[in-house]
Amino acid sequence: MASYSATAIDHFQHPRNVGALDDATAIGTAADDDNLVIISLRMSDGRIVAARFRALACNACIACASIATVLLQGRRLEQARELTGDRLVEALDGLPAEKLACATLVATAIQKALDAAAARL
Repeated sequence: MASYSATAIDHFQHPRNVGALDDATAIGTAADDDNLVIISLRMSDGRIVAARFRALACNACIACASIATVLLQGRRLEQARELTGDRLVEALDGLPAEKLACATLVATAIQKALDAAAARL
């Protein structure tokens, strides 16, 4: 059985910023055969002032999306682009090797949302 860090378990059991963001500036979606992640962002003055996620996904994807929304808030667009899958894994104090693709999937949704936000600026 895969071993999860206490941080990853906390973000799966108590995910932050779950739900739709009705007045989102941008939305990014990423999916694979098993998971769907939607990241919604609200921008103001070039900063992310709100980030939410919705997911039909495994516990690792939910943990990654939860930590991502926490890390995204308050960042400028260029700073937010630094949020890679590796950084999400690091922020969660690691993930089992077989779940690293979940961090990449969430990072893809983030990048798509950031691309949509940049197109609107």
